[in-house]
Amino acid sequence: MGTSRVIRANEQELYCEMHGEGQPLVLIMGIGYDATLWTLHQVPWFAQRFKVVIFDNRDIGRSGAATEAYSIADMADDVAGLLDGLAIERAHVLGLSMGAMIAEELALRHVDRVDRLVLSGPDAAPARHAFHPIEVWSWVRANDDSGEIVAAQQLSWLFSNAFMRDRTAVRQTLDLLSANPNPPLAEAYARQASAYLGHDPGGRRGGITAPTLVIVGEQDLLTPPWIAREVADAIPGARLEIVAGAGASHVLPLERPDEFNALVEDFLTASLPARGTILSTGGS
Repeated sequence: MGTSRVIRANEQELYCEMHGEGQPLVLIMGIGYDATLWTLHQVPWFAQRFKVVIFDNRDIGRSGAATEAYSIADMADDVAGLLDGLAIERAHVLGLSMGAMIAEELALRHVDRVDRLVLSGPDAAPARHAFHPIEVWSWVRANDDSGEIVAAQQLSWLFSNAFMRDRTAVRQTLDLLSANPNPPLAEAYARQASAYLGHDPGGRRGGITAPTLVIVGEQDLLTPPWIAREVADAIPGARLEIVAGAGASHVLPLERPDEFNALVEDFLTASLPARGTILSTGGS
């Protein structure tokens, strides 16, 4: 059993949970989702070896609502403030999608707080895009009273073809999301979307000093391997892991949890990995 708290950090009220003992590992969720998704597969696995910290980003879930626009850098400062509130000096950090963008900003803005860095499905520079799916999702969420259209939009981008052909799995996922007692408000999602779309670290990624692992699914539509490679190439010494096979989607922690978790744990606990790209052939 874990413990939960609300921490005042960077002028935000952030809901967080701590599970397990050991070196701290902070998990940062992507746009529009709260920390609940980490509890399905990642918390039970990593809490056996680490002190796992999960939290709801500002504007989402059980954390406080924002009152004005903010940036990915602001959200990174939230995480630094959360670490202060929990008396954690230094931690491993794992971010998924927008959470990866927050994680890399944390590694840039608060260099001494990040031990090892894992970026899963990171976006390279959405601010440079003339058009981005996040823009569409934000508009649909604001105009879709049922929530079914935005769910269809997101699932078709985030999950693999194999998953989308499994009607039972799709129904179970929709039921899980609809059962969330703290769904994101349209205006909150719009603020997160604005932060996401405005993010462009430019050449600053070269300033990341934490040993870094970039993970991407071979079938990731939202942030395909070429984008992950752009991110990895810009971070000195970063390792790129491309997960191949069925279920190798944007949401690897949900579709391929055992393989994903093992990759992350190996990176966090082993000697520093060799530089370069490794193509995983697990799954079929």
